[in-house]
Amino acid sequence: MELVKPDIGLLFWMTTCFILLLVLMKKFAWGPILKALNEREQGIQTALDQAEEAQKQISEATSRVAQILEEGKKEKEKLIKETQIELSEYKKEQQSKINIQMDAQLKSVKDEIAQQKRAAIGELKNTVAELSIDIAEKILKKELENPNQHNSLIMDSVEDLQI
Repeated sequence: MELVKPDIGLLFWMTTCFILLLVLMKKFAWGPILKALNEREQGIQTALDQAEEAQKQISEATSRVAQILEEGKKEKEKLIKETQIELSEYKKEQQSKINIQMDAQLKSVKDEIAQQKRAAIGELKNTVAELSIDIAEKILKKELENPNQHNSLIMDSVEDLQI
């Protein structure tokens, strides 16, 4: 058990070995270990920064997409309204054209009817005049068989002409 008892020589050599180990570790091990830790920390920080930047880009892209969708929706609504207005104007224009055509056709038909009416009335007047002349001729022939009546009719006609 003597080996387990700390003796001054043992303590000296243990301390010397420990200090020597610390110096060697500082010179050869701590530098590369700390360098590797720093590189790893920088790599992690870079990855975090890149992730944060990617998150910002995704957020910006999402907001741009939402904005583009909103603009598209507004444009769609605007086009629908414009189309409805154009359709309404087109309907009014077509209705106006149809009304003008119908009015023109109605006027044409009325004019044609009036012309046919005038022609029919003229024809009717001619027919009535011819019939009246025929009837008057027959009546006069019958009544004027005697010469006194004939002279009396001539005198009445001459008097009517003078008036």
